[in-house]
Amino acid sequence: MIFLDVPFREKDQAKQLGARWDASSRKWYIPADLTTSGEAFKRWLPATSDSMNNTQHIEKTGQPLLFTDDTQASINKKRGIDLSSFLRNIQTALRQALPGAVWVMAEIANLNTRRGHVYLELTQSDAQGKTIASCRAMIWQNQATGLLKRFEAETGSPLAIGQKILLLAEVSFHEQYGFSIVVQDIDSSYTLGALEKNLSDLRKQLITEGIYQQNRRFLLPNDFFRVAVIAPPDAAGLGDFRADADRLHEQNLCEFKYFYSAFQGDAVQQEMQAAFQAIHALHQSNPFDGLVIIRGGGAKLDLHTLNSYPLAKLLCDANLPVMTGIGHERDNTILDEVANQRFDTPSKVIGHIRQQIFQQAQQAQTHWKKIEHTSKLSVKQLEQNLHRLNQTILHGSQRVLFHWKQRVEPLNSEIRRFSEQQLQTKQHHLNDLMNSIEIQLKNKVVLQKIGLEQLQKTAQENALRAVAQKKQSIQQWMALILSSGPKTQLSRGFNIAQNPKTNKPITTAKDALNVAKVKLEFMDGRVLATIDTKKGIVK
Repeated sequence: MIFLDVPFREKDQAKQLGARWDASSRKWYIPADLTTSGEAFKRWLPATSDSMNNTQHIEKTGQPLLFTDDTQASINKKRGIDLSSFLRNIQTALRQALPGAVWVMAEIANLNTRRGHVYLELTQSDAQGKTIASCRAMIWQNQATGLLKRFEAETGSPLAIGQKILLLAEVSFHEQYGFSIVVQDIDSSYTLGALEKNLSDLRKQLITEGIYQQNRRFLLPNDFFRVAVIAPPDAAGLGDFRADADRLHEQNLCEFKYFYSAFQGDAVQQEMQAAFQAIHALHQSNPFDGLVIIRGGGAKLDLHTLNSYPLAKLLCDANLPVMTGIGHERDNTILDEVANQRFDTPSKVIGHIRQQIFQQAQQAQTHWKKIEHTSKLSVKQLEQNLHRLNQTILHGSQRVLFHWKQRVEPLNSEIRRFSEQQLQTKQHHLNDLMNSIEIQLKNKVVLQKIGLEQLQKTAQENALRAVAQKKQSIQQWMALILSSGPKTQLSRGFNIAQNPKTNKPITTAKDALNVAKVKLEFMDGRVLATIDTKKGIVK
């Protein structure tokens, strides 16, 4: 590789002559296919150039000279070369082996932007997902803006991690920063093609397993009363959907139960599976009429997250009809294909549900009017029939009444006569019974009165006798109590021990030992005694 010393003001002239810019060394150089035209770049050639010697060697032998004459002499003298010289020779060899840009297929493993430059980590994986190659790449600021805008305009999505891309790459090897590739262009059709191939493979797998059209075995209901909805939280499409759904819910026409899941990123499969499990659990106890999956808006390439076998199988194995409104009118996902019915947008899904409810309501109203009209005709006809039957019954009942009246009147007279006879007989019999009962009651009353008088006399005598006995007993007790008074006891030789300070009686020896002196009361006077507390005897 022959590097040039091109001043900034002359860069356009060098570019017109065919010179290329090396981003790693920040220098212009002569491409390998123009090395024979060195005269055109003569004014920018350095005074001494190992690269020119290398070019002359290639012209003679057809092979690159990895070590220049000066380098080889240094090797012979020092038994080695400087690392920078070695790496520059590697850079030269790479430039000569890959003089131009090459279209490379890879997957973006990492992406970040600094100062307008885009830095990529590119990888390649085998069928088992194991990484078999990786390298760094960059898109310089002067090309990044145009490339990224064009890629997003053509694919509908910005450049992102996980995308498979076909890029025009030029080798760059710098003795300080190592190996990398510089991206010159990106073919967006390859990225879109990879998504279509993945979608086709998924479709074939589901068809082979016999579950591709499994959800279509359900018939969509003609009316909706309870619907489950899976959507990303705070999605614009969800807001459009709920604008009509909430009105239907407020009018008690249809209940909507919402379950939230991510629709892009690593958490899609886990959160979507959790939403399906929750829906199936509720469906067992209180069935849903259908399941709605909506997203609404978003980049086109974001759809590739939904094109996965686990998500498609979840939908195929669902035990209720599924309607999708992912939000792309022209683009298709595997979820749209295996769903019972696909709609372009969330608004169209709720529009269908609203239309079915309104249609059933209109049909019900039509049926109601028909039933009402038919009922009125039936009621009118029944009224006429009832009127005719009433007239017939009225005339017939009058005839029957007149007939039975003629037959009943003689019987009524006979019954009245017989009843009067029976009444008189029973009246006489009742009077006899009343007289007999009155006589018997009078006798019993006299006997009871006599018995009560005797009982009263006996009770009075017993009461007087009991009072006399109690009076005598009380008198005896009073005499006993009077004879047991203190004076009586003192006359019998007893005395009363008292505390001389408080004049309270001392009733126990223990209490007597607690005082120094005690006062003893006798029948004829009081004596003060001293207590020997040590021996417990009176002095």
